[in-house]
Amino acid sequence: MKINLKNCGIILAILFNLIIFSSTGFGSSQLRSESTKYVVTEDEKFNKTFREGRDLIDKEEWKKAAAKFNEIVCDCPENKGVDAAFYWLAFCYKKQNMFKEMDKTLDRLLSNFPSSSWADDARVMKYEQLSAFASTPSRPLVAPRFPVDPVAATLLSTVSQTPLEREDEIKLAAFQSLYSANPKRAIEILGEMLQGGSKTSETLKREIIRTFRTSRYFVDGDFLYTTVAGNDTKSEKQFLPQLRDTLVKGYQSETNIKVKTEIIYALSNLNDAESDSYIVQLYASEQNKELKKAIINSFGEGHYFTFGPATNSTTSKNIDFQKLLEIIRTEKDSELRRLALSNLRKFSGWSAKEGVLEILSQMYDSENDEELKLTIIRTFSSAKENQAAMKLLNIAKNDKSDKMRLEAIRALRTSNNPEIQKFLEDLIR
Repeated sequence: MKINLKNCGIILAILFNLIIFSSTGFGSSQLRSESTKYVVTEDEKFNKTFREGRDLIDKEEWKKAAAKFNEIVCDCPENKGVDAAFYWLAFCYKKQNMFKEMDKTLDRLLSNFPSSSWADDARVMKYEQLSAFASTPSRPLVAPRFPVDPVAATLLSTVSQTPLEREDEIKLAAFQSLYSANPKRAIEILGEMLQGGSKTSETLKREIIRTFRTSRYFVDGDFLYTTVAGNDTKSEKQFLPQLRDTLVKGYQSETNIKVKTEIIYALSNLNDAESDSYIVQLYASEQNKELKKAIINSFGEGHYFTFGPATNSTTSKNIDFQKLLEIIRTEKDSELRRLALSNLRKFSGWSAKEGVLEILSQMYDSENDEELKLTIIRTFSSAKENQAAMKLLNIAKNDKSDKMRLEAIRALRTSNNPEIQKFLEDLIR
């Protein structure tokens, strides 16, 4: 039998190609299989690491928590929630007495996110640390007219986000001293500085206005009020309306957004119903989004530097809370609604307020913005009421979006409700 070498070569070539194609096909199939594997998104990585960090804070494991938040700020610098990560990283440093690192982290937060809802919390942390150490401020302290709380004294020199020129540094010190000696005249000069055509620099305006945000001159913390350190002092209450009117007129004539932002915060910290009513009305008429953000942040500022008596402060806080709730319900801009929701959570006992959880639940059901829905889920996770846990359970069971279901399931991690734990067990099996 003769062997046809030509035919043999053809057969071998065919067999060779079959082997190659078969192995290539297998490789492609394997590649396709690997390409279909789930890829963790940056948002999911951020959320997971952030939750782990907060859980570690709850356990007071400050070093481990700091590592988590540091991972976030390094790996997810563009995430919308990275400002909160900066704040909690600074908080962890503070708990470890790493004050240099704390201060640098807060500076990064204030520099990179000046309109953040965490910015004022960051400033307060700075102030608290200054007072704790009774450190010598970069600017000379002014001599107040009345006895001064030693802790509050360190706050008279504000923490500047922008260095002042030497001449402005001197003017700021002169203004603070005049304000201590003659509040009425100092407020009049402030009004002149805020008039149109004033040659006062932007940085000096901002620093002088910040004086009225942080001036806790008296032992009892009541700015421009009576009875200090047991001494009978003539009431200075008449200057409060003058200051408020000056700030309002300044806002109306000022064109610089940064200066107007400082005026908003100063008015908010007066903590009286008239000032709060003005800011509430201002939100409805203001067109600039950055200023609307500042107004929302002022509502949730926490009233750290209370100017008015307790009754006024309580009324003021209630006005702020109700306005934030209104913004959450009616604002068309989803970013502003998310910011309002973030600030609402800064109020003590916010979730126990009558009707709040019902409103958020209804909002979730009717909302189309995915980011806002995620924010609402995270808000429910921070509420201690069973009503919030049951809403999360409903989302975890029935939501059409796997992303929302997954977020709700993660938010149930701290629940002791037997029904919820049974649901989680069933998901595992």
